[in-house]
Amino acid sequence: MKLRINLAGFARQLWIAMAALVLVGFGAFLFSRAMQSDEDVRTAYRESLTLAQACFEAQLLLTELRSASDTRTVTPTLRRKLDEIARLHLSGAEQQDLGEVERAVAEIELKPDMQRRSELLQNSDRRLLSLVTSVRDRTESNAGVAHRLHDFALYTLLAISVLTLAAAIVLVAIALRTLSAHRERLGQLDQMAHEDALTGVVNRRRLDETLPIELARAERLGYPLSVAMLDLDFFKRYNDRRGHGAGDALLREAAQSWRRQLRPTDVLARYGGEEFTLVLPSCDAEQAEHLIERLRPLMPERQTFSAGVAVWDGHDSGEGLLRTADIALMQAKRTGRNRTVVAGREPQIALPLRAVS
Repeated sequence: MKLRINLAGFARQLWIAMAALVLVGFGAFLFSRAMQSDEDVRTAYRESLTLAQACFEAQLLLTELRSASDTRTVTPTLRRKLDEIARLHLSGAEQQDLGEVERAVAEIELKPDMQRRSELLQNSDRRLLSLVTSVRDRTESNAGVAHRLHDFALYTLLAISVLTLAAAIVLVAIALRTLSAHRERLGQLDQMAHEDALTGVVNRRRLDETLPIELARAERLGYPLSVAMLDLDFFKRYNDRRGHGAGDALLREAAQSWRRQLRPTDVLARYGGEEFTLVLPSCDAEQAEHLIERLRPLMPERQTFSAGVAVWDGHDSGEGLLRTADIALMQAKRTGRNRTVVAGREPQIALPLRAVS
């Protein structure tokens, strides 16, 4: 279930990132298209000015033809000017106007009568004027389209920027939520790795990590440190008689009741089975015994436990200290249970007297 949720979150982030990339790509396309349109308009304006200048010069040549007695000195220049106009980008109607002018010039070279020549010159003037007007209108129309495209691209880029910013905010929010969920999950995993699932106290792994730290702190600060091993008396018999569920409940209730009586600096760990370990910083043997006696009445179902206490001598390792406390616990078991034995203060067991024969 958790994996499915994580995959769904990843897919959502992927789709948002892809949408943001598409928006950015579309914005870049619009920007390049607007730039190209501006360049096209500038080119059209340049050609329009060139055409207007060429048409003006052609009209001047036509004026010369009106008064020229010999057309052979004017028409070659006029033809070169018309060829220059033909090399520009013209529409179909504009090419038709230019073609009419060229045909009129060709007919003038045949030396028609004065009336026909005047008609041809007037028609050529009108065609050239129409050509200039058409190109100017087309250029202005293209400029208007370019300006509209530029405005559309500008507003679209603004909208894309807002949407991309929103997508980035959503991605950051999802990433933060995912990070928080992962951090919470890691916390849960760490808790599962270092907490006993049945009793809720720390487990043997956390005890092995914590005890060397507490020993180093006790050595640095110069206070005593005690370790106590607690073992429930006759737990197997209780478990067999009442059932494993009751045995688990006994362990859980005992551990929770004990933990509420401890200081924040004390550590209660489940060592294994029905055996628990207490790490008591700044606590000597007498204080440890007093604490353990406060824990005895908290046992559920009027059950009892035995305890062994070891005080750190400043040299022993954590494993050695636990072993010493465990030996004291075994001594408490052997001497009647439901009691506390401090390592080094074990009661002397009287040996039977041997009869002298």
